[in-house]
Amino acid sequence: MAKAVEWGKLIESPVKAVQRLKVDNRRTRILTDAEQAAILGACPGKLRSIVTLALITGARIGELLALRWEHCQDGYVMFLETKNGRTRRIPVSPAIAAVLGAQPRIHAWVFTNAKTEKSFTVNGARHVFDRAVARANIAGAVDVTLHTLRHTALSRMIAGGIDDFTVMAISGHRSVRMLERYTHPTNARKVDALETFTTAMGRTWAESETGFSDNPVTDANSSGKSGGPQEDRTPDLRIANAALSQLS
Repeated sequence: MAKAVEWGKLIESPVKAVQRLKVDNRRTRILTDAEQAAILGACPGKLRSIVTLALITGARIGELLALRWEHCQDGYVMFLETKNGRTRRIPVSPAIAAVLGAQPRIHAWVFTNAKTEKSFTVNGARHVFDRAVARANIAGAVDVTLHTLRHTALSRMIAGGIDDFTVMAISGHRSVRMLERYTHPTNARKVDALETFTTAMGRTWAESETGFSDNPVTDANSSGKSGGPQEDRTPDLRIANAALSQLS
């Protein structure tokens, strides 16, 4: 419709007032350790260094390709060309130092295209990366993109228990809510979360003297009565039993 208006075929779009449905089409692919190893093994030398640094830092590929040697000083790496326009600085860890130390300091950029003697372009890096992913022969390779590296790195940090504000300082996100897409609790972690009650009590609920029996009526009359008419029960208990009957 917009094109029809643009071409003069319509005065205005008849669906102008119709709101578009929100579709969550963000890719949330996370690489396993084995998949990371396979992709790194399939990457040519220079790209392998870029991918490695992306998996360490969670930085966007554009941020890494724009990195100049003057931005790597005094034990820090500084990203100037960021998505939100805010400069971000992260400390140089031993793993980062190893990647940077393997790069020749011939040109201004850390990752320089030997043919053009300029920094790699994102499109160029994407083309080479896609071919490397194909060679890695991993399941679901069609969903693996350069941004998957950032998603994998940040998800790993959060899963490893790194607090949100530290991850935000590394990733450049401005709110905790923006990190939600990188949080992927597994069933095992959910069970661990539910088991924190047991840990706090120091024993399982079944071992507790106050644990539930299979007969809530018996529990209600455990003060000495072996049962009794409905009227002997408290109003709260009658309400609770009615609710339980609806659930059964």
